[in-house]
Amino acid sequence: MILTINAIPKVDPAAAATTPQIEVRGHQWWWEFRYLDTNVVTANELVIPVGQPMRIRVESDDVIHCFWVPQLARKIDAIPGWSNHIWLQADKPGTYQGRCTEYCGTQHAWMNFLVRALPPDKYTQWLAGQQVTPDEPAAGDGLLGKQLFLSATCVDCHAVRGTAAVANIGPDLTDLASREFLGSGVLKNTPANLRLWLKNPQALKPGCKMPNFNLTDLQVEHVAVWLESLR
Repeated sequence: MILTINAIPKVDPAAAATTPQIEVRGHQWWWEFRYLDTNVVTANELVIPVGQPMRIRVESDDVIHCFWVPQLARKIDAIPGWSNHIWLQADKPGTYQGRCTEYCGTQHAWMNFLVRALPPDKYTQWLAGQQVTPDEPAAGDGLLGKQLFLSATCVDCHAVRGTAAVANIGPDLTDLASREFLGSGVLKNTPANLRLWLKNPQALKPGCKMPNFNLTDLQVEHVAVWLESLR
């Protein structure tokens, strides 16, 4: 009993006594990560510094999910209307697999994420870089893609820092090109796969919240070129 009581504060931070550094939010079917002392928001890839315990607040926007990084921490539920808290620490640089372990609907199996642990100096550089507004694309496909994105219903769901797109129904796309996967693990993030996703996401992840917009091949190319510049 004494050992158990002594271990509890080492496993989970007290919600009232500890200010969280990162907020994790579960969505059907993707993960949102907010760095609370900054304006940085990412999706499906969580970056943390090596050797530092990070205080994580875990919540959900829709149904119950379960946040789990097997190599780094225990499971903890993400519950609508409730905040749970957990410590997350990586002692070695590397990439760690995370996943949702609570059945949450059609695409539960594709609600994966990565945790990237960087040396503290690299983490500081990464966090600073994430707060920089993306450059305006030069004339050409990239500019046409940005204009199409901002004039279409993409802005009803997504955010891109420094633009009029500020919604948070779908993943923040500010650093999309730097992510390893698309669709929470459905596809590797390659130029060809990005175009497949834009052409018809429902064919790749049936039931996901992004509909098929019936974009032409040329429109897909324009949007893809712009998204590939977002790092």
